[in-house]
Amino acid sequence: MRRGLMAWDADEIPIAALKGRVQRLQTGMAAAGYDALILYTNFVRSAAVSYLTAFSPYWADGVLLVPAHGEPLFATTLSKRVGNWIQTVKPVGDLVTSPTPGTVLAQRLAAGGDIRRVAILERDDFPAGLYSEIASALPGVEIVDGTDVFAAARAQCDAVEQRLLGAAARIAGEALGHLKFDVATDVGHAVGAVEQYARLQGAEETYVAIAPDLDSDRRFLRLSGNRPLGRRFAIRATVAYKGAWVRRVQTYSADPKDRSVIARADAWFNGVLARLDMRRPLGDQTVSAIADLSGAQLTHWIAEGPVGTRPLSAIASSEGPAQTDVRAPMTVLTLGLTIDGMPWCGAGLAGVNR
Repeated sequence: MRRGLMAWDADEIPIAALKGRVQRLQTGMAAAGYDALILYTNFVRSAAVSYLTAFSPYWADGVLLVPAHGEPLFATTLSKRVGNWIQTVKPVGDLVTSPTPGTVLAQRLAAGGDIRRVAILERDDFPAGLYSEIASALPGVEIVDGTDVFAAARAQCDAVEQRLLGAAARIAGEALGHLKFDVATDVGHAVGAVEQYARLQGAEETYVAIAPDLDSDRRFLRLSGNRPLGRRFAIRATVAYKGAWVRRVQTYSADPKDRSVIARADAWFNGVLARLDMRRPLGDQTVSAIADLSGAQLTHWIAEGPVGTRPLSAIASSEGPAQTDVRAPMTVLTLGLTIDGMPWCGAGLAGVNR
């Protein structure tokens, strides 16, 4: 369950921007011959519905129907009382509550007549029960995967989303930057200080992970308690603000010589993020940029972006094949280095005006 304040602000997310996103998607649907596109949302997979409606669920799940023409319709199994609250934070489209949301949406479609082709975002990951409800209520209708059409419409990062991403990035960066070594006495105190700062700055959600001893293990884990910190450690803050998600990673050391190396790597990485071109292969740009940082070797990298139902999905990495068509509106680039013999990790937002 989310713990931050969920509220729609017309100044931060104007209705006109949301309607423009829906219309852009409907244009792509028309070109693909879709009569409707259906999108699933839950606590973990909130991104697509949030992008179109500004609504992110506190709990439970729901289904959004985007017809070829007209307003979207959101269906949930929650009570009408909760539905009334949802409508206050979901300014676009109508809402229905039902124990069988898939059936309700399909029946609405069928009532309009002449429905031949319906698409589902990430069809193979769509809940089987909801799929059965839709298929049973729409016999003879072709149900296809609409992931590519949604991704094409989603690839544009409008000014509203850029502002929200910038706000989330600032919260995450400041939360990591305000961590002091007299506070970071152990894992629990370090993680708690970062999360507390982010939430006090208005983050709807904050996930903090830590690599408590980079010299022995670079994996980020959800840890707490009085576990000691190593000479060098790193913290990852994943922050949501008004449905916009980012990650930031900061490397720390109490050693003055280490901090000098970390500062040099941080400055280089900020330059990489500022220059990253989303139209070109991300791996090529990342690898070539290493030449500008003396004494550094790249150990791993991953690029993530909001291309489907998940707020941040892997779109390219050092572990996968080269990717030439990212089709993401922005990326969070995470990478690891060995520089002057010491480990360093970083992550930040690229592809938007931060």
